[in-house]
Amino acid sequence: MARDSRVDETVDALLRAVVSGEFSTDRPLPSQGELAETFSVSRLTVREAVKELRTGNVLRVEHGNGTFVNPPDAWTDLDALAQKTRAGTDGLKTSQSIIEVRRIIEVGAAELCATRRTAKDVAALRHDVQAMTEARDASDVDAFVRHDLAFHATVLRGSANPFLTAVYDPLQKVLLRARTQTSAFPAIRDNAVEHHRRILDAIADRAPARARAAMDAHIEQTSRDLADYVGGLSQA
Repeated sequence: MARDSRVDETVDALLRAVVSGEFSTDRPLPSQGELAETFSVSRLTVREAVKELRTGNVLRVEHGNGTFVNPPDAWTDLDALAQKTRAGTDGLKTSQSIIEVRRIIEVGAAELCATRRTAKDVAALRHDVQAMTEARDASDVDAFVRHDLAFHATVLRGSANPFLTAVYDPLQKVLLRARTQTSAFPAIRDNAVEHHRRILDAIADRAPARARAAMDAHIEQTSRDLADYVGGLSQA
């Protein structure tokens, strides 16, 4: 069953208040009734929003004392962590941290995919590389990002290890934002297309060492592009 959109909106509003420092770790949040009035929603909606943020360890409930914000190093919600870090002074450091996680997961996934991939996986990868190329030529950033993410999802799926997909899935929302930011630069799109072609060729050839090296080179290029383009823009 789909969750009420008002709950999602309230989760976002509560998280923004936490990230901004409006709600600190040493003081209890306002009562659910007060929060409901502030956000113009029902108490049930607030209760569900708090429950969601407790799941990601952003909030904790101390019975008899109230609801408190946990220190960020206790958070397990990736989107909340990304928002908190972006609110700091070094957004580039956040993005580079995400790239480190990608390198740890995706390089090994590419190696496995080259060994275990199916013909259907290769067809899907070819489709996404072609679609990325067409989107690049048309300067369609949204389509480019969509097929970029689909390509990497296929590599993970092609690894035939469901734990890899499960571990990586929570990153998708964060990656969508990051890819949309970086893919706004034509030169970054050009680099991405070339590297995705090399990854595709290695996987299609069932060359695991080459696939591993190609994915590692792609992520290294992404790191350099981030520093050269996005980092330079933030410092301008």
